[in-house]
Amino acid sequence: MLTTILSKWCALAVCATGAGLAAVSVHAADADPGAKPAILESETSDVGVLGPTGPHRLLLGGALGAGIKVINGDTARLEGQIQAAPASNFVIDPANRYFYVAETMWTRLNRGTRQDLLSIYDAQLKLVTEIALPGRLISVPKSPTLDISADGKLAYVYNMQPAASVAVVDLVSRKTSSVVEIPGCGMVYPWGASSFASLCADGSLAYVTKQSGKFAVRHTPRFFDGENDPVFEESLIDRQSGRAFFISYSGIVYPAQLGDEVRMDEPWSLQEAAGLPRASMLPEHLAWRPGGSRLAAFHKATGRLFVLMHAGVHWSHKDAGSEIWVFDTQAHKRIARFALPTSASLVTITQDEKPLLFTVGGGPGPGGGLSVLDPQTGQVLRGLGGVSGSIAVVAGY
Repeated sequence: MLTTILSKWCALAVCATGAGLAAVSVHAADADPGAKPAILESETSDVGVLGPTGPHRLLLGGALGAGIKVINGDTARLEGQIQAAPASNFVIDPANRYFYVAETMWTRLNRGTRQDLLSIYDAQLKLVTEIALPGRLISVPKSPTLDISADGKLAYVYNMQPAASVAVVDLVSRKTSSVVEIPGCGMVYPWGASSFASLCADGSLAYVTKQSGKFAVRHTPRFFDGENDPVFEESLIDRQSGRAFFISYSGIVYPAQLGDEVRMDEPWSLQEAAGLPRASMLPEHLAWRPGGSRLAAFHKATGRLFVLMHAGVHWSHKDAGSEIWVFDTQAHKRIARFALPTSASLVTITQDEKPLLFTVGGGPGPGGGLSVLDPQTGQVLRGLGGVSGSIAVVAGY
């Protein structure tokens, strides 16, 4: 029986092979024997050139996967990528000359010698050099773990090994110049040439200024309730002017003017600015609340504050926003309200005269992505699907 099956299979195989050879013979016979063979074009290898950093360029990253995407906001097209380590952070040089990336890696990928670096890339995304760091906090990516001074000469890297501190990196000599201990406090919010602030667990703000060549740490009085209504780590600071907005989980805005002496201004409520009651901190009290990984953006020239808002209970601060509320920070009034097609967890805005508003988390494409909006109307202009991140950086902020 087996012999019979094999014989039949071999006969079929021979027939099939014969049919194939016959087909090849027919095509060969049809070919013009005098025809010249086709000439294949040679390929030329080249490297693309990245255009200069404009006001509508967006750097998007901070996901646990590696890579920082360089996106053109005018076209919503990916222009390039910095191959950074997972859980890295990054900033743009105020003069748009360099991209700075704080990252951590191990010599054997997941073990071996740990290397904490501040990597410097030029405008063509080419690695220029690496600066060794004494350490850096590795966590869910957060913008305020790395920032840069207003003049671009110092970088500040938040560390927690084991106590809270900030490594001050001289970007001119390209070495770590100081380590400032800030016990009980976290994150970095720089302003001016050599000053930064940190949020503290006791509800105060630590502010660090350079005096006689050394960094001095002082504290404001307690201004927020760290136990019941903390402020978001992703609060907003203008490094040029020192103007700051610390936003609490319930929606209280604490304006501050950072300087040699910090001035805390009168707090105001996002909900009251919209004509609604303040959000209660009682359990199961439904109200409009701020939330997301990067929940707010500030346009410096107009003084407008853009906040991702969602309907939720207290401690729903990680929920993505279904709307964007726009506030006049001088009048403490909501001036616009945009419903989003799908929820977003990140918002940022460019700083030019014709700004673009970016959201991430609910854009077009499978699994969400990036949406580019008109900040005047909330209209979605274009998008890029399939991208994500919790840190977004634009030039000029």
